[in-house]
Amino acid sequence: MKSHTLAALAAASFIPLASAGTNGFYAPYFRGVAGTEVAGWERFSSGFNVANQPDMAGSNMGTRASLIQLDPVGAVLGSGNIYVGIGGAGNFRLNYTGLEPIAQISFQVRTLGTEIDYPALRLNYVAGGTSVSLGGTPTTLAVAPSQGFPGNNISQAYMWNIPESGVKDFNLTFKATGEHLSLDAMTLDVLPKSVSVTVPEPGTWALAALGLGVLGSRAWRRR
Repeated sequence: MKSHTLAALAAASFIPLASAGTNGFYAPYFRGVAGTEVAGWERFSSGFNVANQPDMAGSNMGTRASLIQLDPVGAVLGSGNIYVGIGGAGNFRLNYTGLEPIAQISFQVRTLGTEIDYPALRLNYVAGGTSVSLGGTPTTLAVAPSQGFPGNNISQAYMWNIPESGVKDFNLTFKATGEHLSLDAMTLDVLPKSVSVTVPEPGTWALAALGLGVLGSRAWRRR
């Protein structure tokens, strides 16, 4: 590595967040670098048709990042989760308006019960007048049976590179595979093209992923 040792980068890249609701979440390798942005949601305020602003400590996107649930059967539980019950699958849209062109996006999401329709999760933006819609392959960070509901209690992570120049705004859209999804927590990290950060080498990712798996396993045993 040019600017970090292997061990130091692995430690900095996969630090679990302190909040219990984000079990298994990690800090992407660029979080905390000057000029990068982060937002987190743990307790939502609206289950239907009203934007939810980031509420986790350290969020620095303000109202430029918001999450809205578009299904009329959604509601906020006492826990602060958005629950989509009988009669709907939930349709979520995370909106982001940026200040400068984007290089990379990290998105992490935790759901309880019915899981997200993973192939249908899309990153959407406009580049050079052309609409772009990208899927992604999630990395499972933590998983356990949902105890009476379909699916699993599960934390997933996505990462996208944005090769086009000038992309400042995007939205993420996702939905459940059916009724009884409970949206527990999310984080969004954005790396602008103007920020220079050393990208981890493949061997570093393997080492960090191994450490993440151990941390996730320990976290679930504490629940």
